[in-house]
Amino acid sequence: MATRPRVEEIDPQAPARELINEAVTVLDGGGLVVAPTETRYGLLARADRKIPADRLARAKRRASEKPISIFVGTIEMITHYAELRPTALRLARIFLPGPLTLVLPAVGSWHPVIAPVGKIGVRVSASPVIQAIMERVEYPVTATSANISGDEENETVEQIVEIFGDEVDLYLDGGPLTGMPSTVIDCTIVPPAVLREGAIDPAEIDRVVRG
Repeated sequence: MATRPRVEEIDPQAPARELINEAVTVLDGGGLVVAPTETRYGLLARADRKIPADRLARAKRRASEKPISIFVGTIEMITHYAELRPTALRLARIFLPGPLTLVLPAVGSWHPVIAPVGKIGVRVSASPVIQAIMERVEYPVTATSANISGDEENETVEQIVEIFGDEVDLYLDGGPLTGMPSTVIDCTIVPPAVLREGAIDPAEIDRVVRG
């Protein structure tokens, strides 16, 4: 018999410490967490372990060749997981923390779900919830949207629970989120290319890239 999904209300601007602790405990144990970001809801799992990455890919019905981005805590932490070349560093310093995903050359060995072709998407979130989680963990966390791969992003936890049910171990409900998704830019090529338009105007990206 399926267990009832655990849903906890959270203040997205001032998250309670005990809820952050609970989310970290779930992540430490290889579980999945839905949490509010500065744009929409994210589906979080440890990105450095095979079992959580496999669980997340199954939940999202995601093809193995489609990479899943990661959250890190600071711009400096990006260099632990990816090559941060001059143009990408310039973008990071201007737009991060914020709704920008940088696709960079991956450093080290990764599960194919995270970096299938040697590239990895990296975000530093401005969300107080995500920031609080990242301050408590010593590993990167997945930064993928809380939806089935290819479907529209959801605005409420109620919608997300209907999709994932008890496949997710903890839902942190911060109310409806209607922000645009992060802008995704591929910095592994010259010049960098916008892969997905989002919260940051492509003209602003272009201005920074051109220096």
